Amino acid sequence: MTATFAAAYDAALYARARHEAEPTGALFTAPKRPAPLTAEQQRLNFELLGQGISSRHQAAPTEPDLTTIRALTIQPPWSDLIALVNEAIAKRIENRVWATSWRGTLLIHGGLTIDKRAMALPAVRQALPDGYEPLPGHVVAVAELAGIHADDGECTRWSEPGCFHWELSHVQPLLHPVRATGSQRLWKPSRQLRDEITAANPALKGRLAG
Repeated sequence: MTATFAAAYDAALYARARHEAEPTGALFTAPKRPAPLTAEQQRLNFELLGQGISSRHQAAPTEPDLTTIRALTIQPPWSDLIALVNEAIAKRIENRVWATSWRGTLLIHGGLTIDKRAMALPAVRQALPDGYEPLPGHVVAVAELAGIHADDGECTRWSEPGCFHWELSHVQPLLHPVRATGSQRLWKPSRQLRDEITAANPALKGRLAG
């Protein structure tokens, strides 16, 4: 029994001495950062993510709250470009670096921060009406989120590379935009906000009944 304890004690001392002999830098050296992804690797990642989204769509009917109305905050003038009626120039793709399996009625909310660089783009200036003024902090349109696909090039004039392209359909601009506080990602509009929208825009009452 004595020999066993002695052997264990010697082993513990050896392990402690070996640990203390290790250079501090060797114990706390930060791991090397991986090399940046190439353009081809990024495209492959988007394709794989897109496949994952498609597989989740197949299980969508089992998800709770599938038809609940959502809202998305978008910086003006992009939000106002979605609210345009003319399908030839209106923005029907929303570019995001993330995706969701949710589908349904989507309120388009103009954020408080205006994308000033976008305001200077020729394509944006040509699409917006003369005398356009951004409308931040308001719900400006109602749309349907019909689908999402990974970057497939310029599927529309408003598509951006390296993003998920959110497909918007059945867009109805609000004749009387309603002030609202936005949030990040998809957010749930309150019953009060929906009532305020339908009170100012009676034609949307059936669509926002929830």
